[in-house]
Amino acid sequence: MKRNALLIGGFVIIALALIVAAILWLSGNSLFKKNITAMVYYRGNVSGLYVGAPVTFRGVGVGQVDSILAEVDSKTLAARVAVQIRLQPAALTFSDDQPDTTLDLPTLVQRGLRARLVAQSFVTGQKSIELDFVPNTPATLIGDGSRPEIPALAERFGALIEQVADLPLGETVRELRGAVSEMSKALITVQKTLEGAQSQLDAAGKEVQLTGAQSRETLKVATDAIRSVQSSTTATLNAVTQLADASRNTVTGAQPELQRTLAGAREAAESAKLAMNRVAEMTAPNAPLRGDLDAAVRDLSQAARGLRDWSELLEEKPNAIIFGNKRE
Repeated sequence: MKRNALLIGGFVIIALALIVAAILWLSGNSLFKKNITAMVYYRGNVSGLYVGAPVTFRGVGVGQVDSILAEVDSKTLAARVAVQIRLQPAALTFSDDQPDTTLDLPTLVQRGLRARLVAQSFVTGQKSIELDFVPNTPATLIGDGSRPEIPALAERFGALIEQVADLPLGETVRELRGAVSEMSKALITVQKTLEGAQSQLDAAGKEVQLTGAQSRETLKVATDAIRSVQSSTTATLNAVTQLADASRNTVTGAQPELQRTLAGAREAAESAKLAMNRVAEMTAPNAPLRGDLDAAVRDLSQAARGLRDWSELLEEKPNAIIFGNKRE
């Protein structure tokens, strides 16, 4: 009996030890670590935030949400959401401090530590709290100061969501429906226009095919004509080449005779020049031959006047040859 009791007690002790070890392993030894609690107050909606939601610093887990409470002022009915978070000092250290230095939240808040709601998933709508240093934002504390507080920043898309919520969605949907209806009518018109254009394109395609066939025939005829002209041109060029060669040979053979002819023409030109010079000397005003020529010319003039008088007398009296040249 005593032996059975010892066995049972041993099993119970071993089971308790295993349970404690499992708890320590699952908690990551957090039971023996000192945590820091802080408050974050939100005036707006924290839908999607839940107890146990992670608290991160630039994506690194540094704690979790412990509780979420809604606090309402009985006089003004102003509401705020108080969120208590638990931070693990070991998850956030400073390189210039000792490893066991406790986080000084008021100092960190003065240096710009802020809390912001971020979406974990757009599908589930769950949210978490993200901590970060934003030095240029005001540190607005709305708590009573009994517990450390981290100022809250507005959600990144909160203002946009509020603006979307204030939009007249019903009127917008009706306008969208009207626009879609008008667009459908326009699409039908465009479709009819496209069908007409398609038919015109088909007819034009047939005409283009016929024109292409005619163009091919014309091109074939033009090619044949060009070939014929090319052959004729080749023959003409050959004939011109032969004529040029014959002319060159003729000129080459006649070159001595041409040279002799040119020499004779040069000599004749020189002789004519000498003759002209002699004629010029003979006809000069003071030349002896010029006086003789002038006397001869005067004699010829007198003889011409006598002949003219005689011819006039014969016209008047044809019998003057017989009876003499006396005028009445």
